[in-house]
Amino acid sequence: MLDIGGWEFLIVAFVLIMVVGPKDLPKMLRGFTRIIRQARSMASEFSRGMQTMADEAELGDLKGTIEDVKRGNLSGVADAIDPGGNLKSSVEDLKTSARESGLREDVGEIKDLAGATGDSIVETVNEPSSVVDPESNAVDPNAKTRS
Repeated sequence: MLDIGGWEFLIVAFVLIMVVGPKDLPKMLRGFTRIIRQARSMASEFSRGMQTMADEAELGDLKGTIEDVKRGNLSGVADAIDPGGNLKSSVEDLKTSARESGLREDVGEIKDLAGATGDSIVETVNEPSSVVDPESNAVDPNAKTRS
C-alpha cells in the first residue's frame, strides 16, 4: 500500500519525535490508530449495507415473480422478462406480417406436401426390393487375383 522503506520510516519517526515530543507521542499514535480503525469500520459497514440492499432488492423481485407464476399471473412474469415491452411489440409485428402475407396458407401447403412426400418415402422403404441377391455378388475368398 504505502511504499515506505526503513530510512523513510526513521525520518518520519524522527520528525514526529521532534514535533510532538517523546512524552505525547504514544497518545498521538493511539488517537491516530483509533481514527483509522473507525474509518475502516465505517467503510466496511457502508459496503455491507449497500450489498444487503442490493441482495434484498434482487430477492424481492425474484420472490414476486415466483409468486406470480404460482398464482398463474403470467403478465407479471412477462413484465419481469420484458419490462420495456420491446419484445412484445416485435412479436406482435411478426404476427401481423404473417397474417397479412398469407403465411398460414403457405405453411398449410408445405405441411400437406411434406405429408404426401413422407407417405411416399415410407412406401418406398417398405416395398420389397428387387435388387440382385447380395450373396451372388460376394467375392470368393479362395479365388486367385492377378497381380
